[in-house]
Amino acid sequence: MSWSTGELKPKRLAALGVFVLILAAGFWAAFTFVENEKALDLVVAVAGTLLVAPLLWAGRILAENIRSTGDEASELLAKAAEALAKDASALYRKRQGNRRLDPTERPVPVRWAWAHHEGVGLPEAVVGPGAGVGTPSFAVLPDAEAASPVTLNEGELDDLFHVYAGIQTGRMVVLGELGAGKSAAAVLLAVKALAHREDIREPANREQVPVPVLLTPYGWNPERQTAQEWLAERLVSDFKSFRGRRFDPRTPARLIDEGRIAVFLDGFDEIDTGKRVAALEALHGLSRQVRVVIFSRSEEFIQALHAQPLSGAAVLELQPVAAETAADCFADWQTAGLPPRLRERLAEHLWAHPDGVLGQALSTPLMLTLLRDAFRGMDAAEATEVVDKLLSPSEFTSAEEINDYLLDRVLPAAYPPSRPGAPTPYTRDQAERWLRLIAARMTAHGTPELAWWQMHEWASASWRIAGGVVGGGLAAGLAAALVSWFTDDLGERTVIGFLPASAVGGVLGLATAIVTERRATHVNFPGGSGETRFNLGMGLMAGLAVGSAVALTVGPASGPAAAATVGLAAALTAGTATGRAAGGDGVPPPHFTTDPNAKPAERFLGRLIAGIQAGLGAGIPAGLAGGIPLGLAQGLQRGLGVGLAIGFAYVLAFGLLDGFTRITPDQDSPVGPLSVWVQDRRHGLATGVVFGLAMGFAAGLTDALATARHDPLSVAVPVGLITGVVIGVVTGTAAGLTVSNSWRTAVVFVQLWAQGVVPLRAMRFLDDACKRQVLRETGPTYQFRHTRLRDRLTALAADQG
Repeated sequence: MSWSTGELKPKRLAALGVFVLILAAGFWAAFTFVENEKALDLVVAVAGTLLVAPLLWAGRILAENIRSTGDEASELLAKAAEALAKDASALYRKRQGNRRLDPTERPVPVRWAWAHHEGVGLPEAVVGPGAGVGTPSFAVLPDAEAASPVTLNEGELDDLFHVYAGIQTGRMVVLGELGAGKSAAAVLLAVKALAHREDIREPANREQVPVPVLLTPYGWNPERQTAQEWLAERLVSDFKSFRGRRFDPRTPARLIDEGRIAVFLDGFDEIDTGKRVAALEALHGLSRQVRVVIFSRSEEFIQALHAQPLSGAAVLELQPVAAETAADCFADWQTAGLPPRLRERLAEHLWAHPDGVLGQALSTPLMLTLLRDAFRGMDAAEATEVVDKLLSPSEFTSAEEINDYLLDRVLPAAYPPSRPGAPTPYTRDQAERWLRLIAARMTAHGTPELAWWQMHEWASASWRIAGGVVGGGLAAGLAAALVSWFTDDLGERTVIGFLPASAVGGVLGLATAIVTERRATHVNFPGGSGETRFNLGMGLMAGLAVGSAVALTVGPASGPAAAATVGLAAALTAGTATGRAAGGDGVPPPHFTTDPNAKPAERFLGRLIAGIQAGLGAGIPAGLAGGIPLGLAQGLQRGLGVGLAIGFAYVLAFGLLDGFTRITPDQDSPVGPLSVWVQDRRHGLATGVVFGLAMGFAAGLTDALATARHDPLSVAVPVGLITGVVIGVVTGTAAGLTVSNSWRTAVVFVQLWAQGVVPLRAMRFLDDACKRQVLRETGPTYQFRHTRLRDRLTALAADQG
């Protein structure tokens, strides 16, 4: 394997060198001119701790610029593409089944034709002689045929793949009106493209077939983030292969750069109106690297196309479902709850009145499937009443009225009345009220996708911050009271009282709550490209923990002033160094860390290696600040022993905390809202336990060493044990809550439950609604089954006030 270093910025290195020289000169001046021993202790301890951050920064700069090159990098990308294809195939086949798009379900047959809109050229501009001038050229996919003007003219859903595989411009657009079947077409195309790739046995040929990635524009602001950056983040958040450390954190970006993926963007029309042109411009640039397929409503895309052309794109449009086709569907479907005579009545009406109100209403796959599903759980009398109503010439005067009627039937069909032996967890009235309010909140916040970790925006943060202050104050006060109570008779020592500890804990609770509320709101998938360069939460915890420990160690030997000064320097250095070290990609752990067959000791070691940068950021200043003053005052042996002990304790504590933050306990769980919720809870629990044990050990050791200066070991050891247990429980709980998105959301659910928006166990309700096909999963988020259903529920929520 060969290595190369990226370009290092001279200004950074120059600034680093100047800072180190200044500190070195300060050391020399201190030893030359300062005669007072305590002052010398203070200067050396402060300078030593301040030196840590720039040295770690230098190591970070060098580490970030290391790149692997040569054949091994190419092999790793090929493996990453295969892993991504496996994940995508499982995910999209699951969506195909959930949407009842499997051929055995006899989905609605949909046709498409070349889109004849202003600004859209002719098929010859895409595949004719001289086509694609000025656009990137992609090879026709292996085992596929080149597209022609004839094959671009019209076809069925299965034929979309032939267009995608056969055009060399790599740009394709599928348009359609509300409910026309765009999302279904996207899923089927993705499944077909993955199956085609899997069927190619020759590895060299298979590598030429990009892995289709079906995404919605959730979370993308094209005015602030490039399409490449957003796409790299979504690869991490939506596919489990990139959530661990199996691949280099830069792998998603490299897959994009080398064109090993294809982007299927479903829901271009869901992008804010003012940002669609910027989004299309960004996609136009992205399509120079990878194939891009856009699914959108016709009007919204054409408006953006007028301002930002997408040259060389094959623009196709899904056609309305003919009344005769709809009639054939009903004659063919074995619809549960709908006796054959009623199916025949519907089919005969559509054959006889193809241009009638019912035929117009059932011109989209959405409305056809809603009508099919509306009869679930009905007895013959109820089904007859619905059919009579639909066929009555005086009942509905427009297709829109029938559409609203069918949309209103979704919840009654999904939440039938409880029957003996088959109770339902929610009544229809409860579910309808909650779903209407959820839809209204989503619409008000402009979020077509429901991400549970962003629901904190639906409720006031001030109450959660106030709770953090109260909780932090009570926890710290209780900890101080317990330590004082258990160690009161163990030697002569001063312990902070309940009120001062509560004040400090309240400040810590305030800081922690603010960090928790202001941190990035995406799910924390370790290894992602979207992590910030400075981890404020880790920096804050490291600064507070190291500063207090150093003050406790230095104080008895050097006095309160020195303890405060050195403690502050250590806190600033540890906070800065740890926050910087924990804010990036970190050190890749051994491969066995995420191996499901790895031993617990191997996983433990791997997590420590992954967080070693953050551990060193906290441990080195703690060891130096605690050891240097004692070494100067009481001898080298004493200072070295105390410094190494304290430094090791904090390296272990913060190394494990950062390692567990980066590597979740369950990397192989499927990507779904509920599984992400469960994974986040386990992650918080594991982080809290590990950090509590490590911090308890560090704090207990620090207190034992401080006590051992003036008391025998028979007193110092019990003091250390008591302090370690109390501090471990308090800090472990705080750490677990701080890194957990699900904890914050659980508090939000309580707030929303008090407002009547959701039930108290909201995740259980959302998962149940998904199983009842009211909601659907889109990776780690939920969506309503269709935009029209969400809009209808929003309108009903407004009507009920």
